[in-house]
Amino acid sequence: MSYAQTILDKLKAHLALPWPVNVSGQERVLMAVYPPSEERRIRRFIDSGEFAAEIRTLQHGWSSLDLSTVFSQWLAAHENGERLLNRPTRLWDDKGNIKGLEEYLVERITQAAANDDANTVFALVGCGGLFGLFSVSQLIGQVCEKVPGRIVAFFPGEHDAENNSYRLLGAKDGWGYLATTITA
Repeated sequence: MSYAQTILDKLKAHLALPWPVNVSGQERVLMAVYPPSEERRIRRFIDSGEFAAEIRTLQHGWSSLDLSTVFSQWLAAHENGERLLNRPTRLWDDKGNIKGLEEYLVERITQAAANDDANTVFALVGCGGLFGLFSVSQLIGQVCEKVPGRIVAFFPGEHDAENNSYRLLGAKDGWGYLATTITA
């Protein structure tokens, strides 16, 4: 069985369980963690609609946002985009994040989930596209209360179960989270 199919099966098994309504936004997050080498196969399953179709068999809705191109979209729409490209050091703030990107990401996710209800699975696809640009943990922390249903973050990286730590694309620094981990 392929990695993508295993992730889908485990995700389906978890989402088939009853969804308690009295949990925090952070507890409604699922991290689908897989090796970065599996990204294209996972994306093929998502892009083909197979994930959505399988989740809908559980009587849950499905919506998604692809994060892999949001930086280029943000930069193209930025009024000083050309200047920022000429002096890229001006892009970053003191925390190592792109100035103004956070608001853009939160707005995009909020818009993409605007028609969702508490029974919808919202997929954050392409989390690897934020590597080196913005913190995935910070983004999830900002949007988890704004998305009414469950968030599934497709996360090419590693999960250290002993320390409940996630590393995007195998980066050395990890971060802990209250999310439920789905791995193959």
